[in-house]
Amino acid sequence: MPAQKFSIRNFYSRYKKELTNAKDYMFWFLLIWTVVFLYMQWVNFFVPEMVVPPAMAAGYTILLGSYIGHKELIRWMGIELKVKRGELFVYIWWGSFLLMFLVQYWTGTYELPKDIPMVPYEVLGLFLLGEASKAGLTWKRLQNSGE
Repeated sequence: MPAQKFSIRNFYSRYKKELTNAKDYMFWFLLIWTVVFLYMQWVNFFVPEMVVPPAMAAGYTILLGSYIGHKELIRWMGIELKVKRGELFVYIWWGSFLLMFLVQYWTGTYELPKDIPMVPYEVLGLFLLGEASKAGLTWKRLQNSGE
């Protein structure tokens, strides 16, 4: 029996179920991390002494980037994915950002936590990179189909 030539496409095809399950688990883990990190930001907003550990923001960005990168790599390998709405994270962070601004504006007594301005920007940036990847893949497929 001849040895099969290794390719990433064959690898992904062979381990499709495991890879898509990993993406689903990553989504739920990221959602839990989001809730915990957001809770800590809100506590820090109302009780400034309760400082969020600085590594939380970096860890969150890395985790989100890993989730998006994994998802896009699978998509580019031609594996169909169950739809998970990644924009949920954009809405969560930008909605909280807006609420904090409003509370600060109306009360004049609270200050935004120092990490909070960057987190929504990073989440939106990573989401837009994922969207650019999807658009690139769509364009590539259209070019290959001759349309």
